[in-house]
Amino acid sequence: MAGTRYKKLMGKMVEVEWEDPCGYIGEDLREVELAKCVSWGILKESKENSVILQTSKYEDSESGDYTIINTGCITALRAYSPHK
Repeated sequence: MAGTRYKKLMGKMVEVEWEDPCGYIGEDLREVELAKCVSWGILKESKENSVILQTSKYEDSESGDYTIINTGCITALRAYSPHK
């Protein structure tokens, strides 16, 4: 189960490499590919099919900015290291 794989990183700053599905209209087949992405944030939730990163929040609430990524799109998820 994907959710338990990331349990030790819960609440920590992480870096996620992932491939974003894209739609192409009127393009040549050889141009069609997944978009490689990197996202950073605090790992707030890890579910069976997704993870949620918190990228900002208001001081006294859980309201803020979040990114949800399907675990099938994730190619790497690790603790954030600024010295990369």
